[in-house]
Parts: sequence; C-alpha cells; structure tokens
Amino acid sequence: MSSLAVRGSRGFCLQKEKDYTINQGFRPDESKDVKVFKFSHDGSRLAWSNMSTVQIATLQDGGWRVSTIQQPKVYAMQWSPKSNLLATWEQYSVIQGQEPKPNLHLWNIKTGTKEKSFFQKKFGGWAPLWTSDEGICSRMVNNEVQVYNNNDFSAISHKIHMQKVADFSMSPNSEGKTYFVTYTPGHKGGPSFCKLFQYPNFGENQVVANKSFFQADSIEMKWNSCGTGVLLLVQAEVDKTGASYYGKQQLHYMTTKGETQMISLNKEGPIYSVQWSPKGDLFAVVYGFMPARSSLFDTKGNQVFDFGVGPKNLALFNTQSSVLMIGGFGNLRGKIDMWNVSVPKPDLISSFDAPDTTDVKWHPDGQHILTTTCAPRLRQGNGYKVWHYTGSLMHEKAFSAPDELWEADWQTTLSHPTFKISKQAVQGIAPSQPQVSKQVYRPPGARGTLSTFKLHDDEPVNNVINNQNNKKDPVQEKEENLSKTALKNKKRREAAKKKREEDEAAGIPPAQDNQENINHNEYRGAAGLLFDPEIEKKKKKINDKLSSIASLKDLQAQGKTLEKNQLEKLSREAELLAELSKLAVKA
Repeated sequence: MSSLAVRGSRGFCLQKEKDYTINQGFRPDESKDVKVFKFSHDGSRLAWSNMSTVQIATLQDGGWRVSTIQQPKVYAMQWSPKSNLLATWEQYSVIQGQEPKPNLHLWNIKTGTKEKSFFQKKFGGWAPLWTSDEGICSRMVNNEVQVYNNNDFSAISHKIHMQKVADFSMSPNSEGKTYFVTYTPGHKGGPSFCKLFQYPNFGENQVVANKSFFQADSIEMKWNSCGTGVLLLVQAEVDKTGASYYGKQQLHYMTTKGETQMISLNKEGPIYSVQWSPKGDLFAVVYGFMPARSSLFDTKGNQVFDFGVGPKNLALFNTQSSVLMIGGFGNLRGKIDMWNVSVPKPDLISSFDAPDTTDVKWHPDGQHILTTTCAPRLRQGNGYKVWHYTGSLMHEKAFSAPDELWEADWQTTLSHPTFKISKQAVQGIAPSQPQVSKQVYRPPGARGTLSTFKLHDDEPVNNVINNQNNKKDPVQEKEENLSKTALKNKKRREAAKKKREEDEAAGIPPAQDNQENINHNEYRGAAGLLFDPEIEKKKKKINDKLSSIASLKDLQAQGKTLEKNQLEKLSREAELLAELSKLAVKA
C-alpha cells in the first residue's frame, strides 16, 4: 500500500491509504515552512525541507526512521535513481563582503555528508541527470556539459563543449548505451540545432542525428523509458503570424538510429501536453486551439488513434500503460475521460467531472487518481479527492479556512501489477459539495423547445469517424452550422455583392465611401493634438524604473543589504527624475 504525503499550512504528514488517517509510524513535521518534499524512485525514502533543515525518512520494518541534514533554505531536491544521493538546491545569493558560496549540493545518504558542491545560479535545469544505474551523472556549466562516472565527482570524465549550447538531455540506459541531446539556439538569423551523440563520442563528426529549427527560443526534451527516442517540443516565444499569444510550437521526433521527423498535428494552436507511456511504445499529445484535440502516436511518429476534441489540456498514462487519462484542469472545468489503450483500438471507459482541480496524479496501482485543489492557485475549496478510473469517488478531504493544502502526492513503488480493465463502476461515496448543473442556461421563452446551438462542445470519437466517412459538401455544411443572425448577414453580403456586379455591368460608378475622409488614427480628444507616442513610451519606461527604485528603498529601510547592481539603480534616481521632468515639458 502507498502512503499519501500531504503538505500544507499546518505542516507535513503521511496518511495511510486505507482510511487516510495520520500514519502512526511517521511523526508529522508541524513546521509551517515546508516548501518541498520528494519520494525516492522506489518509495523507500522520503526527503523534505522545512527551510531550517532537510529531513530524510527511511522505511524500515514497517516504520520510518528519520535523520537530519543541517542545510537551511532548500527550495528544490532530487533523488538519484538508486537513492544513493540526494541533490538539494538553494537560491543563489551573494552577501556583500563575503565569498560566494555554492548552492547545489549532493549528499551521501548512507553517511549524511556532502559528496560534492557546485555553483548553480539558475533554477532552470538545476538538477543533475543520472542514468538508471547511476553509472553516469551529467550537468551543464555555462556552455559545457560535464560528465562524471559512478558517482565519482573528484574528476570530470568527459565533456561536451559546444559554442553557445543552451540545454541538453541524457537518455536512460538503452541496452548499455547512453545518448545525449544538445540544443544550440540560432545566432544572427541562423537556425537552432539539436544534435544527438552516443556517449562518449562527442566529436562534431560523430553526430548520430541532427535537427535544425528556424523558430525556436527553447526546447523541451522528453525521452521514452527505453532510451531509443526523444520528443523535441519546440517553442518560439512570439508567433509572427499573430495567430496566438502562446507563441509558436512544434513537435519533432529523433531516434538513436539517426532518424528525425516532424510530428504532424492536424489542428492549429498550442501544444498543451506531451506524454510518453511508461512502456515507451506510445505517446499522447493534446494540442490545438480550444476545444483541443487529443491523439495517440507510435514510436514511428504515426498517429494511431484520434480521441476527438474537447476542453482538455493534459494527458497522463497510468503506471501499467493500460489506461490513459485525458482531462482539462486549471482554467478548464475539470472534465476527465478514461481510455483503455491496452487494446488495438482504444475504448472509452468512463467520463466524469473533477471541478476546480489544480493538479492530478496516478496512484502506483494504476486504478486510482488523486485530484487536488491547492493554494495559492486556488484558495477556495482546498482539498483532495481520490477517484477510481471508472469515475467513482472513493475519498475526499476538504480543508477549512484558514487551513490550506499546498501539495499532495502518492508514495512511489516499483511494483505495478496488471489488472483487468472493466467499465463497471465500483461502489464509491457521494460528493459532499453539490454538483454544478451541466445544463446551459436558457431564457424562459426558449425553455421547452429544442436547441441546436452548441458552443465549444466536445466532438465524440464516433462523430470524428462518421465525419470522415460521410463528408458533406463544404458550403452546405457551413450553412447548416451558421446561427440565424450569421445566416442573415451572409445573405445581406451576397445581395450587396450582386448589386455591385449589376451596377458595374450597367456602367454606374460605385458609391463613394463616406468614411474615406475620416482620420483613422486613434482618437485621443483635445489632448491628442499634442500626443507623442514616442515621448509617452519613454515616460513609461522611466516610471517603471522609478517604481523599482522605490521598492529597493523599502528593502533598504527594512535593514536588508542591497547588492552592487541594486545600489547603482538607487544612485540614478535624481537623473531619472530630471529626465522625466524634461519629457513632461516636451509633452
């Protein structure tokens, strides 16, 4: 049985899965500053930081033995695959008059001592990467990937040194082979590159696969569990077409055989979720403008199934790779679809709603999920619920104000027994909160009549299939989907177009546009006569800097020591005020 770890405003504890009461074999940490916790990969160890110390609990003889590491202000942690090492990270800071100190530490769990310390200023990509057997550990320093062997950090065994390399990823062991993918952003209009190397052959003439991109500001790399293929989620911060404020995203695929390809997604819009199955033979993608489309792909990059469209933004496989959950959380209404993907043609098992969900996680048994409503994302209705994959609610826990839930997660396990999938709902409990009506509001005069209007409705899978087999004439299908007002406007436009054609045929000149002499610049009233957008832009920048200086003054008044660059900002206040005064005269 897995325990449930719960972190909130009242501290940190473990709860028994059977009745979700406090695990008597674990002493809760009542500190209100527990920022992070992490189970080891096999669930036998648990680490958490209460900002004063790092606590490590080890499971022995049915109980938890706790030891302490004296390391304060730890914001992030990561276990090595075999739980021999724990990596901890604190925010990098420099105290005036003191030597800078490293903020990334590797701890030997058996001895409780530091194995190695590094400087790691940025949080992004802070954690070292290990192969599954811990034979290789790697991390990036500036423009260099450094590799260590067998957790011996006394010397660097190999390096990947490339000009302006910005990121990298390492595969889990693949038949005794390890692969690295490096990402180099484009420079001076040139393309960005992702290059695949087999360890330890890191020469420029030893590249296994190479992929270039002309629109890439960042790349997220996702390996399958077999270590034979990696998905490249390419992100451009700005969509130059103006179609989306999400920017431009593409999905590419690269294999250790040297094959590369772009994954074809048949709906425009952002990519919300990309998830490999634990077996590594399939991956799911949720993509496109809302309502989003969800699809299943094989290791050749071919789409094998389309789940239709709906208000979804997340796909998650269970630990057995047999059930795929597709749901919509965060700003979406929390609808969940469970699919049986262990059969040649995926089959819908159940659909249910988990409203106000901010996070969701699969239980290691592959039959239950945990949905949480956590602060600060949502401060109302905090709590967690446990669901069976058939849609039955098994347990719920509500947090009453002022208590808040910050995070909850299952204890991991390595044993994932298979089970027979059934559509028959198991016996559960009734939710304590009233269910929100699923019916769309209709005015009194329209009630009792048949409505054909739909807004962002789900497109069932059988409809997708039927639409492919029974396609209508595009013009006829478009007219059928128009509302009454849109159809009227369409007819009016067609009549106006017909009249213009008749006038042209009769030699009658077109009517003058009454708007042609109107000034199309933005109207700004009397003040608009003196309005200068360039001056206003400069004034806005100066005001932003002055606001930042005011914040630094507050920190200084509280007795906090400012860094050198912050003191330089303060010294520019008089200069900025004088410049702002000059601009005000010009305006």
